[in-house]
Amino acid sequence: MNTRKNFNFVPISAIVTAIILVSTSTITNVNAAVSGANVVKVGGGNATAPLTSFTPQQVEIKVGQSVMWYNPTLVGEPHTVSFVLDNKSNTNFAIPFAVPSSTKFMVLPPGSNGQPTVGGPPMNGMNTIIGINGRVYNPVSIDSSGNVKVMSQNANYNMTGSEKYVNSGLLLPKGKGQEFPGSSNTFTVTFQKAGTYNYLCIVHPWMVGKVIVK
Repeated sequence: MNTRKNFNFVPISAIVTAIILVSTSTITNVNAAVSGANVVKVGGGNATAPLTSFTPQQVEIKVGQSVMWYNPTLVGEPHTVSFVLDNKSNTNFAIPFAVPSSTKFMVLPPGSNGQPTVGGPPMNGMNTIIGINGRVYNPVSIDSSGNVKVMSQNANYNMTGSEKYVNSGLLLPKGKGQEFPGSSNTFTVTFQKAGTYNYLCIVHPWMVGKVIVK
């Protein structure tokens, strides 16, 4: 005796519709994270093809409005949102530091495969150590007088337009920042003065964007 089984088939169009609804919901949630703000993707893609671009690359807003940046990449690829408003404040991700040659460094966790990079033989009792720049790694602002302020993670910053340097710190996708302790997921800037604000990712200097404030 044959027993007939009933199978429920879901039309492909329904699946596609569901995917679109989920994607739209995700975008809506991100945009709702900052009321009245424009949202810019910092990077994107996956391990096979990570993206090094800001999307959208240019944003136009009014004075008093905000822009929020976030990293949607599917792997832990770091980026920054860095406004270098004074050429003398330009900097790099890794820079040399002079430390006493007697300084001993301990890798963490102990026993792991790592050591500091020493740039050349000791001079005058000092070693040159190549290290990650804290003014790139962390959210930082430098005002017109040269005063440096280190901000908290996921910083919200009011841009007056007189700054020399404003940096997001390393932006990592949520849940992907294990290799970069203290990194951020988002960065939000409220622009208080009209003008054109160019920015870049210091980790990937060819990655540039622009905010036009009217």
